[in-house]
Amino acid sequence: MAEEDPAAAADLVHGCLRWDWRWDSKLDQRSIYLARLIRDLALPGGALVPEAGSAPEPIVDPRPLPELLDALEQHWVDQAWSGPAALARGLARYGSEAAGAASLLRRFWLYTPHSHERPAYLEALAAINPLGLAEVYTESLWDCEAQARLLGAEYAPDRPHVRDRLAYLRDDPLEAPEVREAAAARLAGLSSATSPAEGKPVRGG
Repeated sequence: MAEEDPAAAADLVHGCLRWDWRWDSKLDQRSIYLARLIRDLALPGGALVPEAGSAPEPIVDPRPLPELLDALEQHWVDQAWSGPAALARGLARYGSEAAGAASLLRRFWLYTPHSHERPAYLEALAAINPLGLAEVYTESLWDCEAQARLLGAEYAPDRPHVRDRLAYLRDDPLEAPEVREAAAARLAGLSSATSPAEGKPVRGG
């Protein structure tokens, strides 16, 4: 919609600047996403204040595996969106032993309204079973969360549109420095190596 009619999208974009729709203003990231919309659509800038401060240390649920699995299932049944990220980090400690959680983790990744929790679900899925995540990593290159884009830059499969997106992230001055560095390193690695197997983690540099 925005690309087809930038003028019509202006009110929506500026509305996102005037009213903060984030679930958690300290964690959910929107500043880079909104800044890109302003720039790419050539809209009047207005006040765009980057998020200040830093996020708290990630919480890891220390409970035993059976309790973590039960808790994750209950969170899904209750549609309780706050807290599963800590459960995901706890499950990641068990690696393949937590295979029973993979389906739920994918559902939480797909449906959570808390964007800041998506990277935790993806990292847990990778620790439990890294196969079959090619599309998830690819989609993460467009995520509003810097940590998700970082994971996408490191692990998305080698495809033409992935390389295009990596180049965009590398060259975008609005992008988080760590994401730009990861995208640059990945592209450098891809240009000097044969294409990796789809979904196989490859770090450039």
